[in-house]
Amino acid sequence: MPENFPLVQLQKMLEQARQADAEYKQFGANAHKYQLNPPASLQAVEAFEQQIGCTLPKAYRNFLLQAGNGGAGPFYGLFSLEQTQGWLDWPLEPAETPYLRPDAEAVELRDLQDEDYNWRRGCLPIGSQGDTYFTYLLIAGPHRGRVVYVEYELSWLFFPREPDFLTWYTRWLREVAGGYNIRWFGLNLDGDEATLRRHYAQAASVAEKLLALNSLTKFPALSAASQDFVRSIVPDWLQEEETGSLTALLYQIDPALYEHFLDKRWQAGLYRQVIYEIYHSPGDKQALAERWHARILAKLAEIPPESYCIALPILHKGGGLKLEQVAFLLDKAQGREKYDLLLTFGRLPDAAAHLDFWLPLLAEREDLELLHYALLSVPRLNDARLREALLKVQAAFPYAQEQLYHIDYQDKEAMARYQRRSQEQKIYRTACTVWRDVFHEAINPKVAWLPRPFRLEMRRHDVHDLRMDLPAPPDGIPLHPLIVLAIRQETGGRLPATAWDWQKKLQQLKRLRLELSDNTVLSWDDENRRVTLRPPDEHPLPAPYYYDLHDWSAISRMSSLRDLRITTMAVEDFSFLQHCQELRTLSLYNTNFTDCRLLLALPKLKNVDLRLCRLTHTEALQNQQLNCEL
Repeated sequence: MPENFPLVQLQKMLEQARQADAEYKQFGANAHKYQLNPPASLQAVEAFEQQIGCTLPKAYRNFLLQAGNGGAGPFYGLFSLEQTQGWLDWPLEPAETPYLRPDAEAVELRDLQDEDYNWRRGCLPIGSQGDTYFTYLLIAGPHRGRVVYVEYELSWLFFPREPDFLTWYTRWLREVAGGYNIRWFGLNLDGDEATLRRHYAQAASVAEKLLALNSLTKFPALSAASQDFVRSIVPDWLQEEETGSLTALLYQIDPALYEHFLDKRWQAGLYRQVIYEIYHSPGDKQALAERWHARILAKLAEIPPESYCIALPILHKGGGLKLEQVAFLLDKAQGREKYDLLLTFGRLPDAAAHLDFWLPLLAEREDLELLHYALLSVPRLNDARLREALLKVQAAFPYAQEQLYHIDYQDKEAMARYQRRSQEQKIYRTACTVWRDVFHEAINPKVAWLPRPFRLEMRRHDVHDLRMDLPAPPDGIPLHPLIVLAIRQETGGRLPATAWDWQKKLQQLKRLRLELSDNTVLSWDDENRRVTLRPPDEHPLPAPYYYDLHDWSAISRMSSLRDLRITTMAVEDFSFLQHCQELRTLSLYNTNFTDCRLLLALPKLKNVDLRLCRLTHTEALQNQQLNCEL
């Protein structure tokens, strides 16, 4: 065993870190709780080294043997040797030089096309940073012993500056014990405030100066010397594109100084940068947005499209925003910015008053992505022009529901046709969804003095499993899922098994109660007045019956029905009522029922509950033998 390993010092630092972060606020601390595993045995380490074909770097090997076999460490802690073996699913090739090196770019490594390319060679996994991010240790090559951070798909690569594992590890302990704002450990520079100020002064590049400034943010409070230093360098950054964490430091020192800095940069024409800082401000975003509202609105035409997604929320927060003030931006934006802009426009408070803005977009047939986002963002209005536009979109892709099979993925033209068809299917389905939304607004508009009846929906996979996403079969008989749920509840959980059984059940049914309860509803959205229904059964109905979430006509087949109760829900069509000739009692409490003339076709009706309904033609209720609650 080596005699110069600083075990006692390490244990003391670990205890200091544990006390400083007693509530486990540092990233990942709750996973390891500053506890190391028992040290590994020499036999276990040597067996592992024999397995990988080389000895472990000295600092890491000594740590395993004397300090602990994994446990407390940066992020979610250090792997034990057993965990490392579990994650190690690539050949280490210790005799080869690793591809990973401090000057390598992740994109450069991804572009390598060698058949035998193994970019992880020489890399030992020693810890997890969460998701697909890992901590590796190089065990070969000129940088043997150094720690490297890597995203599993090689989208990101970073080498902390520490020369070996133990230096990296003790720096983590020191920063935790110091109560630093560590965040993603190792990305900033090591050292106290004076060291970082010297690094800034000696830096030969803007990148190194920014790194020194970013590193100052790890201190919970800056000394007077550092505050004076930050104030002194402000003029150097007034016209720079990027300022890193300088704004955060200025706000920490003096919020007035922070806003003065933003004001000077705005005067220099750095609109994009200032808007970004306001959007991510550590201060009172509401008050800041109010103070900057007029200035941002006045320069909106000069702001680049990539900033629209944050400029418009600031304007909305700071003093409101109208579509007529920003509609011109759509012509300036391209691609993703244009699509996101449409979604923002659709959420503006006056969007419903500007349907003419969306109608030309709904006529688009070449840029299908633009058409899709126009459909997603268009206000759901009860407007004949909108309904016509939606029907035209559906008619433009009459084959959209047809599937393409046997795709030759090597044939570029076939793949292009497949991708085009997939886009068209998406357009068609979205247009159908929006049309239903608009139709629902027509049959169930908001009324200030009434609780809005619930709209009935089902989960997408339930719709698919029950084949409700397929075209209606010819001569089929639709059954609403809620009707099936009601019949199932009435029969103790048993449903008719055959088409003959269903016909008989519908004809014999004397009472039907369609109510929303925990027996019929999976989830409630009271704010938007929507409910998600439970699936009635895991199997489709026997032909010719099929599920339809919007068709209630099965009630017209219930020739013996005497008592019908439908409450607190929106019904697409009440015309089935005229066929319920045996009906004595009817409750349509808090539904979207309106036309009382439908009740004239019910000769035996005695009791009716129409409370919380928006009634028209109430003269039809002038029947002395009818007991009516309104």
